[in-house]
Amino acid sequence: MTPISRKLTFFENIAKTLTRAAFLVAIFTLIASLLGMIRDRMLAGYFGAGMELDSYYAAFRIPDFFYNTLLVGLTSSAFLPVLTRYLHKPGKEADKPGSGEVSELFSFPKEAQEFINSLISILAIGLFFITLILWVLTPYLLRWIAPGFTVDQRETTAALTRIMLLSPVFLSFSGMLGNVLNLRRYFFFYSLAPVVYNLGSILAILFLVPIMGIMGLAWGIALGALAHFLVQLFPAVFMGLRVKWLWKPYHSGILKVFKMMLPRSIHLGLLQSNLVIITLLASTLPVGSLAVFNFANNLQSLPLGIFGASFAIAAFPALSILAAKRKTKEFRKEFSNIMCQILFFIIPLSVILIILRAQVVRLILGSGKFDWEDTILTFNVLGILAISLFAQSLNLLFIRAFFALHDTVTPLKSGVIGVIVNIFVGAAAVKYWQHFAPLWESDAYLWGLKSPIIGLALAYSLSQIAMFIFLLVGLYGYLKGIDVPAIKKSLGKIALATLIMGAGVQLIKWAWGVVIPLSTLPAVAGQIFVSGMAGVAIYLFICKILKSKELTSLYNECPKILKRKKLIPE
Repeated sequence: MTPISRKLTFFENIAKTLTRAAFLVAIFTLIASLLGMIRDRMLAGYFGAGMELDSYYAAFRIPDFFYNTLLVGLTSSAFLPVLTRYLHKPGKEADKPGSGEVSELFSFPKEAQEFINSLISILAIGLFFITLILWVLTPYLLRWIAPGFTVDQRETTAALTRIMLLSPVFLSFSGMLGNVLNLRRYFFFYSLAPVVYNLGSILAILFLVPIMGIMGLAWGIALGALAHFLVQLFPAVFMGLRVKWLWKPYHSGILKVFKMMLPRSIHLGLLQSNLVIITLLASTLPVGSLAVFNFANNLQSLPLGIFGASFAIAAFPALSILAAKRKTKEFRKEFSNIMCQILFFIIPLSVILIILRAQVVRLILGSGKFDWEDTILTFNVLGILAISLFAQSLNLLFIRAFFALHDTVTPLKSGVIGVIVNIFVGAAAVKYWQHFAPLWESDAYLWGLKSPIIGLALAYSLSQIAMFIFLLVGLYGYLKGIDVPAIKKSLGKIALATLIMGAGVQLIKWAWGVVIPLSTLPAVAGQIFVSGMAGVAIYLFICKILKSKELTSLYNECPKILKRKKLIPE
């Protein structure tokens, strides 16, 4: 093997098991999220929660809807299960224990190469024409997406949107390459890509915004997306992927992808519609409402990305392979284990985030033009969104489980339910939320609850919980025979440990505030660190006493994560 191949094999060994793969993804997600927090702090300090950031966040809606509706459905949800069948066919010699060579990890079967290149060629043509159409229609679409904006604000948003339309082009090809790497268990480069993407935004704030103003942010997004693509292109080529133009629109794999893609794309469109609805309704509220929601949503995305998305991403290839090999028993076991592992992390972190939400917002965003009024609104929105973190995290896993089983209809139905809940609760909040304002105006701490943006956050959380319930009921039919008592036992231990931990965090937070004045940033940071770390220690201690199997699994895997071993194909 070449030196590069040996390095790639080392990264593969790190992610040999699903837990280790999820850990690797989580580490880089944490780094990307921390960079995202630095970016948000810089944005908050530079612009404040005002008209410019409202335009900036609204400008994401068209590119994000385009990418998440059409391209994620194509390049990830449909592409990966079909590619899996080319690489892991039932009865294939390499699938048997003890068979296979390391060299197989650095080559692709001819039929897999043909399938990938055919899809890339079709995607390139489609992206060109769709991007051109959206570029022309952007001003007209924004009249529907942000009806509350002024004419000048819509013009600014349109200019930002047109620059950001470059982002889905790079991210779509990057998504395909990322799935290729994941199927070969190379999660390192897939995980590194979001880090360089966020670096693009930070560099744009430092160097482009002083020259170009708000437009510099849009160019930072486009350049970050290009870096996201390049980071995964080079390792994929070194692995043996040969990208070339190949026009075979009637290839059997292509037809299968587009057949699976349609319901998935509709489902993703419905999920994106939730954010479009929030943008539409927030544009009719006081200036800065949309920025406040996005700041809070970005903060709650930290635990969601580190644990919910990381485990779901790592689980998808494994579940797809088990489904392709028709290993039903193993599929159920893998699914239940990863579900409990997600809840083991996300439930206590949600409680810590809710308890320390004011301190977190003040520490991360409280600078420059981001004043105390913005802080109060943001931490109240954050608290409402954090309530549904468990549902948001498991929805990511549940949906991938359905796709691995080639069921794209059930997630579609769940998306319809989520949009309906979001529309009705969100519209009611905008219309009636102000009637409750007198209840909170007397309390300075609760003052922020009178803003209708709180009602929009509640609508979003309820829509996620409604989707979770529907998906859970739908999955039960596929997973008959799953060890329900064992799952209930694990959840009971997690709930008890979280309850004790929450009481400890609240007590320590209160004691810190009594002893140390919270008038400086270091004092707030200390309160977060001491309370949070003490909470984690309490949680792990109680889980150890209760003999939590999730904690035992974590202890067993951690020493192995960076330990180099000879590659033994599974």
